[in-house]
Amino acid sequence: MKVAAFTSFTGAYIPNARILAKSVAAVHPEWDMYALFNDRTPDEIRWEDEPFTGVVFADWLKVKGGWERWAFDYSVVEFCTATKGVMTEFLFDVYGYDLVVYLDPDVLVTSRLNSVVEILQSGEASAALTPHITDAEESIEAIESHEIAALKHGTFNLGFFAFYNRPQGRTFLRWWADRLLSYSHIDFQSGLFTDQKWCNIAPYIFDGIYIIKDRTFNVATWNMTNRKVHQDVNGTWTVNGEPMVFYHFSGFGHDFAWADRELRLFAEEGTDILKLWSVYKRLYEDNKLSHSAPPWFWGQTITGEGISVEMRRAARHGTSLNPFSKL
Repeated sequence: MKVAAFTSFTGAYIPNARILAKSVAAVHPEWDMYALFNDRTPDEIRWEDEPFTGVVFADWLKVKGGWERWAFDYSVVEFCTATKGVMTEFLFDVYGYDLVVYLDPDVLVTSRLNSVVEILQSGEASAALTPHITDAEESIEAIESHEIAALKHGTFNLGFFAFYNRPQGRTFLRWWADRLLSYSHIDFQSGLFTDQKWCNIAPYIFDGIYIIKDRTFNVATWNMTNRKVHQDVNGTWTVNGEPMVFYHFSGFGHDFAWADRELRLFAEEGTDILKLWSVYKRLYEDNKLSHSAPPWFWGQTITGEGISVEMRRAARHGTSLNPFSKL
């Protein structure tokens, strides 16, 4: 079985993506690990020296209407999530993989994902998703920060997903990838939040979706009230006494005020959650670029003007304006 993992990011997330790729290689050396790079390569980066099997650039992906128009329609966060579906199809159709696993760049993998791989390989399911939360909260603060946030941002956290290359999974994947071409916006009024809200309804439309309730998967600030993180005497990270599969450092370095608030509110004494964040901070420092990455390439016009929300909204409603037309 050929397995590929990938992550979707821009120059600003190169340090995180390096950490992720190294952590995947440490526990799954048999997997190939790809970078989906939604940006222009910074001068100091030589992809052959990076910890990836290969890199795929967003403009390699075939999308209806053309990728430039697509990039114009989306902010950087929206674009990096919108490309995930067609990239998964690319790895199946062009590179011939049997199983594709996606992980956000700010994830640290600490144990093998064997349980999910076995279920997908067996045919019991053809896709796998992780819910944001798997336990009821008790405090008002946790209800508002975690349960209501899950209602707002989506039942599932798409910082992880997996698809097996069989018709059942491909049907779900094609539908999801198609929706993301036009509807991966952050638009709460319309009921949208990037790639995530679509998966709220997916289990009722498609068969073969495995919902991972294993608390060792996708541990994060939004579920840490019921997932106690420790490091045992052998250095193994555990959740409620079981080896942790991966931790999601959402907000690290980019929305840290939110993450810091969550940690201050919900990190319990006697757990090692703050120690884990300190470990990640050190890894981040070790993997930083020598110089800060330039702003997102597709976030500005050919003249260097930042693309406003109004310009993107105009593109969404049929304008012929294309700020990348001469790039």
